[in-house]
Amino acid sequence: MHLPSLIQDLAIILGVAGLMSLLFRRIRQPVVLGYILAGMLVGPYTPPIQWVTDLPSIHTWAELGVIFLMFSLGLEFSFRKLARVGVSAGLTASFEVLFFIPLGFLAGRAFGWKTMDCIFLGAMLSISSTTIIIKALDELKLKSRKFSQIIFATLIVEDLFAILILVGLTTLASGGAMSALGLLTTILQLVLVVGSWFIVGYFVVPRFMKYAGRIANGEVLTLLSLGLCLGLVVFAAKFHYPTALGAFIMGSILAESPLHHQIEARLEPLRDVFGAVFFVSIGMLIDPQILWAHKGVIVILCGFTIIGKILSTSLGALVSGQSFKNSVQVGMGLAQIGEFSFIIAGVGITLQVTSDFLSPIIVAVSLVTTFTTPYLIQYSERVAISLETLMPPRWRQLLERYAQKIGEAKPSRPVSGRTSPRVLRWFLNGLMASVVFVIGAQFTTSSRGLAWLFSLVLSSPFIWGMLSTFKNSPAPTLLILILQTLSVVWIGALSAEFFSTRNVWLATLTVLGIFFAIFYRRIEQTYHWLENRFLGTFTDELKHLAPWDAHLVRMKVHPNASLALKKISDSQLRSHYGVNLVAIQRGLKTIVAPKPDERLLPEDEILVLGTDEQLENARTKLEVPAESAPSGPPETLWPLDQAYEVRKFKISERSPLNGKSIRDSTIRENYASMVVGIEHGSERNLNPSSDLQFSVDDTLWIVGEPLQLNRLRNWI
Repeated sequence: MHLPSLIQDLAIILGVAGLMSLLFRRIRQPVVLGYILAGMLVGPYTPPIQWVTDLPSIHTWAELGVIFLMFSLGLEFSFRKLARVGVSAGLTASFEVLFFIPLGFLAGRAFGWKTMDCIFLGAMLSISSTTIIIKALDELKLKSRKFSQIIFATLIVEDLFAILILVGLTTLASGGAMSALGLLTTILQLVLVVGSWFIVGYFVVPRFMKYAGRIANGEVLTLLSLGLCLGLVVFAAKFHYPTALGAFIMGSILAESPLHHQIEARLEPLRDVFGAVFFVSIGMLIDPQILWAHKGVIVILCGFTIIGKILSTSLGALVSGQSFKNSVQVGMGLAQIGEFSFIIAGVGITLQVTSDFLSPIIVAVSLVTTFTTPYLIQYSERVAISLETLMPPRWRQLLERYAQKIGEAKPSRPVSGRTSPRVLRWFLNGLMASVVFVIGAQFTTSSRGLAWLFSLVLSSPFIWGMLSTFKNSPAPTLLILILQTLSVVWIGALSAEFFSTRNVWLATLTVLGIFFAIFYRRIEQTYHWLENRFLGTFTDELKHLAPWDAHLVRMKVHPNASLALKKISDSQLRSHYGVNLVAIQRGLKTIVAPKPDERLLPEDEILVLGTDEQLENARTKLEVPAESAPSGPPETLWPLDQAYEVRKFKISERSPLNGKSIRDSTIRENYASMVVGIEHGSERNLNPSSDLQFSVDDTLWIVGEPLQLNRLRNWI
């Protein structure tokens, strides 16, 4: 019987990877390093035996490993989480990319390389490795930390940067000239395509999965999830976007489904198997002879990459308002390069514009920085604390004031009264209208006018949403006028796909005016129906505010945990561990601001607030079984569509809270909310006693559901 070579190759790869992972577990080293070493042992450059023969099939499996790793990340890191740290992630990624592209070019010049090699070197050094960082943070049990969330969001922004970099490099390598208009067109296309995936998927997929969960078993749930993931991967490839981006987006969409924790648990074995093959395949790319021939350059580039990324990303996080400690941890977590660098190197090889030595050098730099990544992340907290201790007090105070000022600059008024969510709503409506028009243009056959009219009718609720977004809004009149004008220009530009430029504006304005005059009420009702089911939910959690360095984390009480079955008052979560228990999810029952005599039952899912250190200390008593190794169950995300926020409130002379204690304020009883922090002048109290009295000009930090917090603000 003939045995396909792929099966033999997988037997060797998985067997050696399993043995190396066992060895690295034994010596307490990151398993991902064992996978890479296993790849070197079975790779084509390790004599005397050619262990693996079907390399194309192995590379396909490795691609699936990247897909499942990114899909799992999306399940744990939904769009709502991405939105919370979006500004920090954008600035951090921008600092890193804009820092490394020119400096990488200069480094190549210093080595005497040709121009195209220098350009590609800068591009390859500018993008960190998503898969390696995910694996390292997962093994170190640090994925719930605040700095980890910023790292995840930064990596996604970097992937978007990488798409633009690939487009630019391909144009340059093909002999073309990059123009500002061409780059702007690429960016707009990226926003349109990726944004439409998010919006359509966010509207349809969670509801579909909720319906499927009621009538299907776990097997069907697994098949549907994989089908949706690979479907968007194929769709991303059709648009020449990274397949990993499509996998992450579908994961983040499914994260909004109430079944996402079940999906994550069922796909974890697939992620582990294919992920192992991916990391082994990285090790198989390493040729020791080429590494030795360019050892000097590799050492220099490794040091340049690690130090440069720590400095650039830490600075970006600091500028965005993160604390010094979080910024340093973000910098040390992003100090490597990986899979996107290989893709960029592949473009240079395919187009025959780079030298043969460049790709092996980049693989070697990636290997070394992959080895250093787990250790940099593991010791980042100690390094950050040490640097903060050595910092002059004046500098430390200056950074704290800056971070506090950036935090205060973020509005804390209710969402409905702010201008920025209305601008976002306007943009989302325009995005949906664009999707309808683009699809309509693709299916145009004989009658372009009929196709345009059909697109206009289907997109009319979104056009109405663009024009009416600032209805009864306190926004400046000039801003409203500008956006109204842009709305007409936007729709006119979309209509240009169907008509000549001369007739676009007249036809668009005429038909829109007649159509809205006749069907105004019906269009308005349709839009509000869509908004109630999607747009309102989409913007509910775009704002997340936490006092100082504290943040919200979900945990699950292990049946054998030391705090299981104890009353909250006896658990000492607040007094000993310094964390606030905000809510308990028990089956279909939600207990917001639970009372001290409430017990922590096994399998309870709880929402707690605290700093990284406080949360990690509490986790060992909640998620880890007593008298066992620290390897509790994976973090479970909140299963219901409940949104919790931390907002700040100012006590005035007329406030009914003035002079009252926390216990007598009835905030917990009447508003299902909790006071988790108080600022009195320069004094801060993250876990105030219930006997503490409020006074004029105190700033309160209160956790609760948005609607309850809105009611509370009106009362205060």
